[in-house]
Amino acid sequence: MATRSCETAGGLQIPQPGSRVQLAAAYHPVRSDDKPRRWQSAAETVDRANDPVDYEISFGPYRLLPARRLLLEGDRPVSLGSRALDLLIALVERPGEVVSKSELIAKVWPHTFVVEGNLKLHIAALRRALADGQAGNRYISTVPGRGYCFVAPVTRSVGSRSATGQHLATESLSNLPVPLTRVIGRDEIISRISSQLTHHRLITLVGTGGIGKTSVAVATAERLANNYEHGVWFVDLTAIKDPGLLPAAICSSVCLDVPAEDAPVELLSFLSNKRMLLVLDNCEHVIEAAVAFSFQVLRAAPCVQILATSREPLNVEGERLHHVQSLEFPPVLPGLDAD
Repeated sequence: MATRSCETAGGLQIPQPGSRVQLAAAYHPVRSDDKPRRWQSAAETVDRANDPVDYEISFGPYRLLPARRLLLEGDRPVSLGSRALDLLIALVERPGEVVSKSELIAKVWPHTFVVEGNLKLHIAALRRALADGQAGNRYISTVPGRGYCFVAPVTRSVGSRSATGQHLATESLSNLPVPLTRVIGRDEIISRISSQLTHHRLITLVGTGGIGKTSVAVATAERLANNYEHGVWFVDLTAIKDPGLLPAAICSSVCLDVPAEDAPVELLSFLSNKRMLLVLDNCEHVIEAAVAFSFQVLRAAPCVQILATSREPLNVEGERLHHVQSLEFPPVLPGLDAD
């Protein structure tokens, strides 16, 4: 069971001096009077343009409609943060060309000082959304010291918006990655976690690397997707090199468009009235920032739940731990061999 590092004061859970939670909580100050920036979910993009016809750019299984700020995989909307979408538009409009980092920053963050790490963070989110590098797919190439290049073949055409809009209006809110293989032998733990999420707000799947924590978390979130009014959202923390960018990464995942420097406060304000499930994957890469964020969410957002994966517990008050073990192989029956 997780150790508890908080004491009660004035009805709030306050971390004890010197504890991991207290030291990390400084990452995310709570300010209740701040108003969140506009939440750009996939469903909200339907009515952005009133034009009956606009052009679309196709590549692989995807269709990009820049005027509607909409990316489709077949007929299914792809959940993508507004900055990552801006980067995609900038790159696909110049296929085969190297677009410099300074050009991308100027286009996506005009008149704003942005560190290069923020650009890398959103490029990584874009690559995850496109499954770039999986199953032989290759869309965005990094040109060291220069910038990025969209390397997949593209076609440009004109398309109607009506059928797409009607389909999108019924689409659920989620950015869960599509599993490359079926999850086998984990039904029991998935059912147990699903049941416990009705009673616990923070559940952490703990285990060694490669044991299957992510697969279990995604399968659990997928099973419960219809239970959350504002969706289930996956955040891959392995892409974050600077722990201070964790709030910005989560903003990108939930399609909240705010400047990186405002992300800690704006994110908590945004989450305060949402009913959603956040899947924080690989917390060990930015453990202190993950601890701080989880601690603050439990205080500031009563209807948000967190399903985390990590190689170590977060040790936040109220955390429920599940140790993911390796699968047992069935015994070899007499008379059977590989032939």
